[in-house]
Amino acid sequence: MSAEPAAWTTIARRTVVEDRWIRLRADDCEDTSGRSIAPYYVLEYGDWISVLALDGNDDAIVVEEYRHGAAIVAIGTIGGGVEPGESPEDAAARELLEETGFESDDLIGLGATWANFGNHTNRVHHFLARGCRRIAEQSLDDGESIAVHVLSLDGLGDRLVQSYHQLTWYKAMDWLGR
Repeated sequence: MSAEPAAWTTIARRTVVEDRWIRLRADDCEDTSGRSIAPYYVLEYGDWISVLALDGNDDAIVVEEYRHGAAIVAIGTIGGGVEPGESPEDAAARELLEETGFESDDLIGLGATWANFGNHTNRVHHFLARGCRRIAEQSLDDGESIAVHVLSLDGLGDRLVQSYHQLTWYKAMDWLGR
């Protein structure tokens, strides 16, 4: 019979890398059987948001950009980081406006999930933005190059290759009853 899962004990913790983008720590841990798990690397990110935006015709407003980790250009939901002191809702509205120039009349929270609970500390907050209309030009960060597309919702889930972008799409489709 196997033992019941239980939290590990952290014996030591050290920061390996810390800058404006990421904090990587190495934990020396011990499980309840006394086995050493060291080093165990943990990425400390702030929370993220993922927004499936719909225009007045219920077509999806998506972004296309280069993703260096996978070395691909991909279509995705609107996303970004929640700034310190900012609510996920405010971050979702801010990122929607910055990345696309669109604003929503109806921002609906679809819940949050862990980004990767094996070694990340952050959650992804999922949103559906309805009734979006363009009110401004994009306001991109240095290093961002983002194309905005308006696409049919039908089949869009199959075109989203990032797991939490797909999850946002599925949560939104469920909320919409589609």
